[in-house]
Amino acid sequence: MPKFTEQEKEQIRQSLLIKGKEIFIKYGLTKTSIDDIVLACGIGKGSFYKFFSSKEELYYEILKNEEEIRETVLNELFREKLSPKELLASFFHTSFELVEENPFLQQVFQNDDHERLNRKLPEQMLEFSKENTERGIHAVNMLMERGVLPQDDPKVIVGIIQAIMMIRLHKHEIGEDVFPKVIAQIIEFIAEGFTKEAKRK
Repeated sequence: MPKFTEQEKEQIRQSLLIKGKEIFIKYGLTKTSIDDIVLACGIGKGSFYKFFSSKEELYYEILKNEEEIRETVLNELFREKLSPKELLASFFHTSFELVEENPFLQQVFQNDDHERLNRKLPEQMLEFSKENTERGIHAVNMLMERGVLPQDDPKVIVGIIQAIMMIRLHKHEIGEDVFPKVIAQIIEFIAEGFTKEAKRK
């Protein structure tokens, strides 16, 4: 196996992340092979294993990167000067849109990719889920401190956010033509309800 400089290692790693993401979006985790990935990157299979022990590990690394990008965008919202209702509605809309506009994150939950990751990388996925929940609770606590959300169990509010995310899986049943209006109305009702409750408490 060839020896790589640190710069070459970083270039190969980035290539694996970028090309791997493209292939996973196209075929899904189950149907993608390591051969597909190394061919796209122009490297040997032995070189792949210097960076990742399996295609699931590569997929997991891409998933973590996508979540970090999403977290950065959401954190930017807290710097904007918006009314409580506007901030909360923007938070829900942005959370939804970041998944809706990201084909990789859509792929994770629409196919059996998430289940496969849980089987192949149980410890990493448990930690990932825990970190996701903690990030959600942190965001909710920040909104509570600013009086945007009522003082309630943050896990319940995180659950509501996750429920909104899951609605997109039923876009076809709801009707793709009315779906954007349905989501907008749900977010409007939730933002209105939460901000009124926060004022009362």
